[in-house]
Amino acid sequence: MNILLVDDEIPALSELKDAVSSVLPNAIIHSFSKAQKAMEFSENTQIDIAFLDINMRFLDGITMAKKLISLYPACNVVFCTGYTEYALDALGTYCSDYLLNPISAEKVKTALTHLRNPISTRVHGLELRCFGNFDVLCDGKPVAFKYKKTRELLAYLTDRSGAEATTKEIMAAVFEDNNKASYFSNIRLDLLDTFKKLGVSDTIFCAYGRMRIIKENVNCDYFDYLDGKRSLFGGEYMSQYSFAEETCAMLNEMYKPKF
Repeated sequence: MNILLVDDEIPALSELKDAVSSVLPNAIIHSFSKAQKAMEFSENTQIDIAFLDINMRFLDGITMAKKLISLYPACNVVFCTGYTEYALDALGTYCSDYLLNPISAEKVKTALTHLRNPISTRVHGLELRCFGNFDVLCDGKPVAFKYKKTRELLAYLTDRSGAEATTKEIMAAVFEDNNKASYFSNIRLDLLDTFKKLGVSDTIFCAYGRMRIIKENVNCDYFDYLDGKRSLFGGEYMSQYSFAEETCAMLNEMYKPKF
């Protein structure tokens, strides 16, 4: 879990770091007194929770929160400030909480119960994000595949939610025909080789013309949603893939408020 702390007042930053460290001793904490430096760091490192001061020089916390969420839609933002007048602007960023200084461990604990996007405690570093566009990360970094279709293959297996898919079913969904056997072999090998190099081979089952994703070994917002956990789902699911339209419609039906 990567946690970002940003406050241009050194004493306040130190106090915040002590509070967060006492509550989350196993988290990786990155603290910055300069917002611009923090933003540059965050462009290459996935941030799970950001504790941000608001009234900072050069780059204010509200603007920074919006940039972080544009980079990492599942990022949870907690504002830490000595001012109450920014609360309305902060709510516009869909932040998880708004804490007033001084920051204590108890306040941090409370904020963690209000996270808009719960942090998974699974051991494996593979993360699949399905809400919005489909994204693949490992240990917080985007995963690059040799072929563009490899990502689509993984997306289709994810959409199946652990159910096995035959080679014929996969080719029909990913290629929209069954005459791409050679290309399919290449993307399947690309997926398996990439995951082997990342140390997450146990997330995919592949044998005898069948494949499936092993749900319990993957961090995935879609799987968490199906398990009844809160999520940031707001109507979009794997937006770039046509085979996901049926699931998207199902999720939107589930998402409708019940009166």
